[in-house]
Amino acid sequence: MNGHGQLLEMSVVVDQVYAHYQHEHLNFRHPRGGRAKYLEGPLYENYRDYLDVYANEVLKDGGERAMEHAAEHLSDQVELEAPREWGDLMKSGHPTVKSGLETIYDRPPKVRRLTEQELKAKSRAIMRMRIALGQTVYFMRHGKVMVIPGKNEPHALRGRL
Repeated sequence: MNGHGQLLEMSVVVDQVYAHYQHEHLNFRHPRGGRAKYLEGPLYENYRDYLDVYANEVLKDGGERAMEHAAEHLSDQVELEAPREWGDLMKSGHPTVKSGLETIYDRPPKVRRLTEQELKAKSRAIMRMRIALGQTVYFMRHGKVMVIPGKNEPHALRGRL
């Protein structure tokens, strides 16, 4: 609640088609940095600070500025913590603050949601890069997971694929 009796709500949305998938899978490796739970982790690590600042500011302006600061900080943490292979996920944080039904703060994401065509191009580029580096490639074909083994993995069909 703010000083005017309105419910104050902060959110940070990472709006990419694959954001939830990357966020929830703890077994994914991120060789260029980042981690799973890139939004949840920083929220749990910083929520006490957000609440302290809010408590100190609520009587001055209803806590609205504190909520804006918390939303921006959490969005900044997404940039630091999200997998950074291509950069679009980590720069997709969209912080907003609402007071009741009114949106009082809304900064658009630095990178917009990718289109289906852009996602397909990105997927092809990732596959080509992984093959060129000799890394294992996994992809879906007709509902089945297909594997192109990396150069350091044993495979009976190596050299015949």
